[in-house]
Amino acid sequence: MATVAGFAGAVLSFGALGCAVEPPDGSGDEVDESVGDAIAASEFVRSDQVSFGRAPANTSDRSKELHPDFSDPTGDANKVIAWLDDHPEIKHPVYVGVIHAWIYDTDATYRANVHTLVSKIHAKKDNRLLLYFEEENASHAPHAVSKAHAQALRTLTNSATLLCATYLTGRDSHEDEIDTIMRWRSYYHDQLGVPMKAMMIDVDVSQTPSNFYYGTRGDLAEFDKVIGWGLKSAYAHGFAGFHTFGNVGGNYGTKRAADSTYAALDDAWDALVKAHPKQKFTGI
Repeated sequence: MATVAGFAGAVLSFGALGCAVEPPDGSGDEVDESVGDAIAASEFVRSDQVSFGRAPANTSDRSKELHPDFSDPTGDANKVIAWLDDHPEIKHPVYVGVIHAWIYDTDATYRANVHTLVSKIHAKKDNRLLLYFEEENASHAPHAVSKAHAQALRTLTNSATLLCATYLTGRDSHEDEIDTIMRWRSYYHDQLGVPMKAMMIDVDVSQTPSNFYYGTRGDLAEFDKVIGWGLKSAYAHGFAGFHTFGNVGGNYGTKRAADSTYAALDDAWDALVKAHPKQKFTGI
Protein backbone atom coordinates (compact mmCIF):
# COMPACT_ATOMS: atom_id res chain seq x y z
CA MET A 1 0.00 0.00 0.00
CA ALA A 2 2.93 2.31 0.44
CA THR A 3 4.07 4.27 -2.59
CA VAL A 4 7.62 3.79 -3.79
CA ALA A 5 10.16 6.35 -4.94
CA GLY A 6 13.53 4.81 -5.46
CA PHE A 7 13.69 3.20 -2.06
CA ALA A 8 15.54 0.17 -3.37
CA GLY A 9 16.64 -2.42 -0.91
CA ALA A 10 14.35 -1.19 1.83
CA VAL A 11 13.18 -4.60 2.88
CA LEU A 12 14.35 -4.98 6.44
CA SER A 13 15.80 -8.00 8.07
CA PHE A 14 14.31 -7.35 11.46
CA GLY A 15 16.23 -10.20 12.99
CA ALA A 16 15.04 -12.99 15.20
CA LEU A 17 13.24 -10.92 17.80
CA GLY A 18 10.83 -13.82 17.91
CA CYS A 19 11.31 -17.36 16.72
CA ALA A 20 8.92 -19.96 15.48
CA VAL A 21 8.30 -23.18 17.33
CA GLU A 22 9.83 -26.10 15.48
CA PRO A 23 8.07 -29.47 15.21
CA PRO A 24 9.87 -32.53 16.55
CA ASP A 25 10.50 -33.90 13.06
CA GLY A 26 12.84 -31.00 12.30
CA SER A 27 11.02 -30.07 9.14
CA GLY A 28 11.29 -26.37 9.86
CA ASP A 29 7.54 -25.84 9.51
CA GLU A 30 5.51 -24.05 12.12
CA VAL A 31 3.09 -25.50 14.62
CA ASP A 32 0.26 -23.67 16.33
CA GLU A 33 1.19 -21.90 19.51
CA SER A 34 -0.85 -21.24 22.62
CA VAL A 35 -1.13 -17.46 22.92
CA GLY A 36 -2.68 -16.10 26.09
CA ASP A 37 -5.21 -13.69 24.57
CA ALA A 38 -5.12 -14.91 20.99
CA ILE A 39 -7.87 -16.08 18.72
CA ALA A 40 -8.63 -19.53 20.13
CA ALA A 41 -12.40 -20.09 20.00
CA SER A 42 -12.76 -16.83 18.08
CA GLU A 43 -12.66 -16.08 14.37
CA PHE A 44 -9.73 -15.89 11.98
CA VAL A 45 -10.53 -13.28 9.34
CA ARG A 46 -9.52 -13.16 5.70
CA SER A 47 -9.69 -9.67 4.21
CA ASP A 48 -8.89 -8.87 0.57
CA GLN A 49 -9.13 -5.16 -0.05
CA VAL A 50 -8.63 -5.07 -3.82
CA SER A 51 -9.78 -8.18 -5.61
CA PHE A 52 -10.66 -7.25 -9.22
CA GLY A 53 -12.88 -10.31 -9.26
CA ARG A 54 -10.14 -12.65 -8.12
CA ALA A 55 -10.73 -12.55 -4.36
CA PRO A 56 -13.97 -12.49 -2.38
CA ALA A 57 -15.76 -9.21 -1.78
CA ASN A 58 -15.07 -9.34 1.93
CA THR A 59 -13.90 -5.81 2.80
CA SER A 60 -15.29 -2.31 2.23
CA ASP A 61 -12.91 0.59 1.63
CA ARG A 62 -14.28 3.94 2.84
CA SER A 63 -10.89 5.65 3.12
CA LYS A 64 -11.09 7.52 -0.18
CA GLU A 65 -13.92 9.65 1.21
CA LEU A 66 -12.07 10.44 4.44
CA HIS A 67 -9.20 12.76 5.36
CA PRO A 68 -5.95 10.76 5.10
CA ASP A 69 -4.38 12.82 7.91
CA PHE A 70 -7.39 12.25 10.21
CA SER A 71 -7.91 16.02 10.44
CA ASP A 72 -11.74 15.81 10.63
CA PRO A 73 -12.38 12.69 12.69
CA THR A 74 -15.92 13.54 13.77
CA GLY A 75 -17.07 14.48 10.29
CA ASP A 76 -15.43 11.43 8.77
CA ALA A 77 -16.89 9.13 11.43
CA ASN A 78 -20.33 10.46 10.59
CA LYS A 79 -19.71 9.72 6.89
CA VAL A 80 -18.87 6.09 7.63
CA ILE A 81 -21.82 5.70 10.01
CA ALA A 82 -24.19 7.18 7.44
CA TRP A 83 -22.84 4.88 4.71
CA LEU A 84 -23.30 1.83 6.93
CA ASP A 85 -26.80 3.00 7.81
CA ASP A 86 -27.54 3.07 4.09
CA HIS A 87 -25.99 -0.38 3.59
CA PRO A 88 -27.26 -2.52 6.48
CA GLU A 89 -26.40 -5.67 4.53
CA ILE A 90 -22.67 -4.92 4.89
CA LYS A 91 -21.38 -6.98 7.80
CA HIS A 92 -17.78 -7.44 6.76
CA PRO A 93 -14.78 -5.30 7.87
CA VAL A 94 -14.53 -1.66 6.86
CA TYR A 95 -11.18 -0.07 6.01
CA VAL A 96 -10.86 3.57 7.15
CA GLY A 97 -7.24 4.66 6.66
CA VAL A 98 -3.50 4.44 7.14
CA ILE A 99 -1.64 5.02 10.39
CA HIS A 100 1.96 6.11 9.93
CA ALA A 101 3.72 4.94 13.08
CA TRP A 102 6.28 7.75 12.92
CA ILE A 103 3.50 10.35 13.06
CA TYR A 104 1.41 8.48 15.60
CA ASP A 105 4.46 8.31 17.87
CA THR A 106 5.28 12.03 17.72
CA ASP A 107 2.01 13.92 17.18
CA ALA A 108 -0.52 13.97 20.03
CA THR A 109 -3.25 15.52 17.86
CA TYR A 110 -2.85 12.80 15.24
CA ARG A 111 -3.12 10.11 17.93
CA ALA A 112 -6.23 11.71 19.37
CA ASN A 113 -7.88 12.14 16.00
CA VAL A 114 -7.32 8.54 14.95
CA HIS A 115 -8.88 7.40 18.21
CA THR A 116 -11.84 9.77 17.78
CA LEU A 117 -12.55 8.49 14.28
CA VAL A 118 -12.68 4.80 15.12
CA SER A 119 -14.21 5.12 18.58
CA LYS A 120 -17.17 7.13 17.24
CA ILE A 121 -17.82 4.59 14.49
CA HIS A 122 -17.33 1.67 16.85
CA ALA A 123 -19.86 3.12 19.29
CA LYS A 124 -22.54 3.00 16.59
CA LYS A 125 -21.62 0.03 14.40
CA ASP A 126 -20.49 -3.55 14.90
CA ASN A 127 -18.33 -3.86 11.76
CA ARG A 128 -14.67 -4.56 12.36
CA LEU A 129 -12.76 -1.37 11.53
CA LEU A 130 -9.40 -1.74 9.79
CA LEU A 131 -6.40 0.62 9.95
CA TYR A 132 -3.34 -0.07 7.83
CA PHE A 133 -0.39 0.23 10.21
CA GLU A 134 3.05 0.88 8.75
CA GLU A 135 6.38 1.66 10.40
CA GLU A 136 8.08 2.71 7.17
CA ASN A 137 7.46 3.54 3.54
CA ALA A 138 9.39 4.72 0.50
CA SER A 139 10.36 8.02 2.09
CA HIS A 140 10.50 7.19 5.81
CA ALA A 141 12.94 4.94 7.62
CA PRO A 142 11.56 2.40 10.09
CA HIS A 143 10.01 3.93 13.20
CA ALA A 144 8.10 1.81 15.70
CA VAL A 145 5.60 3.24 18.16
CA SER A 146 7.48 3.84 21.39
CA LYS A 147 6.59 2.29 24.72
CA ALA A 148 5.58 5.76 25.91
CA HIS A 149 2.50 5.51 23.69
CA ALA A 150 1.71 1.84 24.26
CA GLN A 151 -1.38 2.67 26.30
CA ALA A 152 -2.73 4.94 23.56
CA LEU A 153 -2.23 2.17 21.01
CA ARG A 154 -3.92 -0.38 23.24
CA THR A 155 -6.87 1.98 23.68
CA LEU A 156 -7.06 2.44 19.93
CA THR A 157 -7.35 -1.29 19.41
CA ASN A 158 -10.47 -1.39 21.55
CA SER A 159 -12.15 0.10 18.47
CA ALA A 160 -10.09 -1.01 15.47
CA THR A 161 -7.82 -3.71 14.11
CA LEU A 162 -4.28 -2.92 12.98
CA LEU A 163 -3.19 -4.30 9.60
CA CYS A 164 0.50 -4.92 10.25
CA ALA A 165 2.42 -4.06 7.07
CA THR A 166 4.95 -6.83 6.56
CA TYR A 167 6.23 -5.93 3.08
CA LEU A 168 6.85 -9.61 2.40
CA THR A 169 8.33 -10.17 -1.05
CA GLY A 170 9.21 -12.74 -3.66
CA ARG A 171 12.78 -12.58 -2.38
CA ASP A 172 11.98 -13.73 1.17
CA SER A 173 12.98 -17.14 2.43
CA HIS A 174 10.63 -19.04 4.73
CA GLU A 175 12.84 -18.01 7.65
CA ASP A 176 12.70 -14.35 6.58
CA GLU A 177 8.93 -14.51 6.46
CA ILE A 178 8.66 -16.05 9.92
CA ASP A 179 11.05 -13.51 11.43
CA THR A 180 9.12 -10.60 9.90
CA ILE A 181 5.75 -11.78 11.19
CA MET A 182 7.09 -12.76 14.59
CA ARG A 183 8.66 -9.33 14.96
CA TRP A 184 5.21 -7.72 14.87
CA ARG A 185 4.04 -10.05 17.60
CA SER A 186 7.13 -9.90 19.78
CA TYR A 187 7.21 -6.10 19.85
CA TYR A 188 3.61 -4.94 19.68
CA HIS A 189 2.03 -7.79 21.64
CA ASP A 190 4.77 -9.04 23.94
CA GLN A 191 6.33 -5.65 24.72
CA LEU A 192 3.56 -3.08 24.16
CA GLY A 193 0.64 -5.28 25.16
CA VAL A 194 -1.47 -4.87 22.03
CA PRO A 195 -3.98 -7.75 21.95
CA MET A 196 -3.37 -10.33 19.26
CA LYS A 197 -7.09 -10.22 18.42
CA ALA A 198 -6.55 -6.61 17.30
CA MET A 199 -3.71 -7.32 14.84
CA MET A 200 -3.89 -8.85 11.38
CA ILE A 201 -0.98 -9.60 9.09
CA ASP A 202 -0.93 -7.59 5.86
CA VAL A 203 0.79 -8.48 2.60
CA ASP A 204 0.75 -6.29 -0.50
CA VAL A 205 0.13 -8.66 -3.39
CA SER A 206 1.17 -6.30 -6.19
CA GLN A 207 3.40 -7.41 -9.01
CA THR A 208 6.45 -5.20 -8.64
CA PRO A 209 9.90 -4.74 -10.21
CA SER A 210 12.96 -6.37 -8.67
CA ASN A 211 14.12 -3.20 -6.88
CA PHE A 212 10.91 -2.77 -4.90
CA TYR A 213 10.69 -3.44 -1.18
CA TYR A 214 7.35 -5.29 -1.29
CA GLY A 215 5.34 -7.47 -3.63
CA THR A 216 6.68 -9.94 -6.13
CA ARG A 217 9.97 -8.10 -6.81
CA GLY A 218 10.08 -9.81 -10.19
CA ASP A 219 9.76 -13.35 -8.83
CA LEU A 220 6.09 -14.23 -8.99
CA ALA A 221 6.53 -17.97 -8.42
CA GLU A 222 8.43 -17.44 -5.17
CA PHE A 223 6.05 -14.72 -4.05
CA ASP A 224 3.14 -17.09 -4.45
CA LYS A 225 4.91 -19.43 -2.03
CA VAL A 226 5.48 -16.59 0.43
CA ILE A 227 1.76 -15.78 0.42
CA GLY A 228 0.97 -19.27 1.65
CA TRP A 229 3.72 -19.16 4.26
CA GLY A 230 2.54 -15.79 5.52
CA LEU A 231 -1.06 -16.95 5.91
CA LYS A 232 0.00 -20.02 7.87
CA SER A 233 2.33 -18.00 10.08
CA ALA A 234 -0.35 -15.42 10.81
CA TYR A 235 -2.61 -18.18 12.08
CA ALA A 236 0.09 -20.17 13.85
CA HIS A 237 1.29 -17.16 15.83
CA GLY A 238 -2.07 -15.95 17.01
CA PHE A 239 -2.95 -13.04 14.74
CA ALA A 240 -6.61 -12.24 14.15
CA GLY A 241 -6.45 -12.67 10.41
CA PHE A 242 -4.73 -12.08 7.11
CA HIS A 243 -5.18 -9.01 4.91
CA THR A 244 -4.08 -8.47 1.31
CA PHE A 245 -3.95 -5.32 -0.77
CA GLY A 246 -3.04 -4.71 -4.39
CA ASN A 247 -1.30 -1.37 -4.89
CA VAL A 248 -2.28 -0.93 -8.52
CA GLY A 249 -2.40 2.85 -8.65
CA GLY A 250 1.28 3.47 -7.98
CA ASN A 251 3.53 5.54 -10.22
CA TYR A 252 6.51 3.22 -10.13
CA GLY A 253 5.53 0.11 -12.05
CA THR A 254 3.22 -1.71 -9.67
CA LYS A 255 0.71 -4.00 -11.34
CA ARG A 256 -2.28 -5.68 -9.82
CA ALA A 257 -1.98 -9.09 -8.25
CA ALA A 258 -1.66 -12.07 -10.54
CA ASP A 259 -4.26 -14.80 -10.84
CA SER A 260 -1.64 -17.23 -9.57
CA THR A 261 -1.21 -15.25 -6.33
CA TYR A 262 -4.88 -15.40 -5.47
CA ALA A 263 -4.96 -19.07 -6.48
CA ALA A 264 -2.04 -19.77 -4.12
CA LEU A 265 -3.75 -17.86 -1.33
CA ASP A 266 -7.02 -19.71 -1.90
CA ASP A 267 -5.22 -23.07 -1.78
CA ALA A 268 -3.40 -22.12 1.42
CA TRP A 269 -6.63 -20.87 2.97
CA ASP A 270 -8.51 -24.06 2.09
CA ALA A 271 -5.72 -26.16 3.59
CA LEU A 272 -5.74 -24.08 6.77
CA VAL A 273 -9.50 -24.41 7.17
CA LYS A 274 -9.33 -28.15 6.60
CA ALA A 275 -6.54 -28.53 9.16
CA HIS A 276 -8.47 -26.69 11.89
CA PRO A 277 -12.12 -27.85 11.79
CA LYS A 278 -12.91 -26.38 15.22
CA GLN A 279 -11.72 -22.86 14.33
CA LYS A 280 -14.13 -20.27 12.97
CA PHE A 281 -12.87 -18.83 9.69
CA THR A 282 -14.59 -15.85 8.06
CA GLY A 283 -14.21 -13.82 4.89
CA ILE A 284 -14.55 -16.46 2.22
